[in-house]
Amino acid sequence: MPDSPAFDADRFAAALHTASLGRDFRYVRETSSTMDLARDAAAAGAPNGSLILAEQQTAGRGRRGRGFFSPPGGSLYFTLILRPSREQYARLPLAVPLAVCRACAHEAVDARIKWPNDIWVSERKLCGMLIDGETGPAGPTAYAGIGINVNADPTADPTLHEVATSLFRELGREVAREELLARICDELEAAIAAPEAELVAAYRAVSLVLGRRVTVEESEGAYDARALDVAPDGALLVERDGGERLTVLAADVSVRPEA
Repeated sequence: MPDSPAFDADRFAAALHTASLGRDFRYVRETSSTMDLARDAAAAGAPNGSLILAEQQTAGRGRRGRGFFSPPGGSLYFTLILRPSREQYARLPLAVPLAVCRACAHEAVDARIKWPNDIWVSERKLCGMLIDGETGPAGPTAYAGIGINVNADPTADPTLHEVATSLFRELGREVAREELLARICDELEAAIAAPEAELVAAYRAVSLVLGRRVTVEESEGAYDARALDVAPDGALLVERDGGERLTVLAADVSVRPEA
C-alpha cells in the first residue's frame, strides 16, 4: 500500500458541488471517534452538513457497539451532521449507503450494500457505517459515521485478513480521497432529496442481499430465509422456509451460498 499524502482540504472544497453537505469542514489528525466530535459540534450549533474528518480513530465504533479498525495511512473516517426533515430522516438508512455505493462506482468499483448498511465488494467488506440520531424540539439530528478503506491496508489487522478490502486493493492504484469524499457528499445530498420511490429503487439495484438466501441473526436467535425486499425506512422483508414473512428492523444478516 502507498504512503498516502495528507488530506488536502482545498482540493476537497474545489471538488464539492453541494449546497450544504461538507461546506462546514473540520479536520483532525487523530481522535477517539468522529461521532463523539460530531455530537459536541452539533450541541454547539454546527449547521446541517457539517463534516468531521480524522486521519485516525483510536476508538472507532461500528454497529451494536463493535469496534471499527481505523489506522492511519490514507482512508476516510468521518461523520456528517445532518438536520433533515422527519421524512428524510426516516430514509437515511437507504440514502447514506447508496451515496457511498455510487461514489465507489464512479471509481469503477462494483460496490454493493450488505444490509443494513455495510458496503462490500464481492465477498469482502469495503466500508462500514453507523447512523445515530436524536429528535428535539427543532426536529431530528442524525450522525452518519462512515469508515471507508481507501488507500490504507485493512488487512494489517489479522482478524480482517480474509474479510476486508480497500479501493486500492480492488483497483491497483491510489484513489484521491478528496474527490471521493466530495462525491459522497454530492451523492448523499441528491439521495436525501430524491423522491421515495426513486430512492428505494436505486437502493434495490445495488443490494447484495435481495433475492438471496441469508442468515438473520437477532437477539432471540438465528434463522435462514430469503431476502425479498427493502422498505422505505430501511427495514428488510424476508421469507422463512415454510412461507412465513417477517420484517427485520435490527439484526445482522449474512449471505448464504446457493445450493
